[in-house]
Amino acid sequence: MSSQLKLEAETGRDHGSRSARRLRRDNKIPAVLYGQGSEPLSVTLDRLKFRATLNAAGPNAVITLDIDGTDYLTIVKNMQRDPIANRVTHVDFMLIDIDQRLIVDVPISLVGDAVVVRQEGAVVQQQMMTLTVEAPAGNIPQQFEVDISEMSIDNPVRVSDIDFGSGVVPQTEEDSLIAIGQRSRASIAAEEEAGAEGEEADEVGEAADAGGDAADSADSGEDSGDNS
Repeated sequence: MSSQLKLEAETGRDHGSRSARRLRRDNKIPAVLYGQGSEPLSVTLDRLKFRATLNAAGPNAVITLDIDGTDYLTIVKNMQRDPIANRVTHVDFMLIDIDQRLIVDVPISLVGDAVVVRQEGAVVQQQMMTLTVEAPAGNIPQQFEVDISEMSIDNPVRVSDIDFGSGVVPQTEEDSLIAIGQRSRASIAAEEEAGAEGEEADEVGEAADAGGDAADSADSGEDSGDNS
């Protein structure tokens, strides 16, 4: 479940792309705080402290922003990243109440060993990487661990197999697929080849039986001629 951490932020930053670039060179991140009918508030974060906070609590963490000595309960609503360096370039924080219900995307992690799926000549295919849920701000799951040990091709893992806990409501149909067992092309080809070989063997056997029946008929005819 989500953790509550404290992170310092400063006001008084200049706006504009030039100012933002200067902040980033100084290992700072421009950010904005909004929500609950208040005017957006521009702030500055220390990059290393922000990274440590997210690493400790995860993307859906409830974070107390200490802005010039005043605490604000928030959640990270959006992060922009540099597409090349993959560094965070801007953060949007949303003001919340601890009991407020939020709709968030929670990552799904598959755990366990799908032995039966392997025995069936298939591999596990994860169909859903995140699951959208509604949950109290103070009770947001950081991830869902889904056990695939009992799954098979005919028994995929569905949303209904997740234990959501108190107050967490999925926003997806319960029969939606999370993970399935899917045969590889190689295994399907091998199965089809084996089936074809089996059919050829059956045809050869039928031909042999037919030849044997014809020979028996001929022998029977000769025997009848001798008797006459």
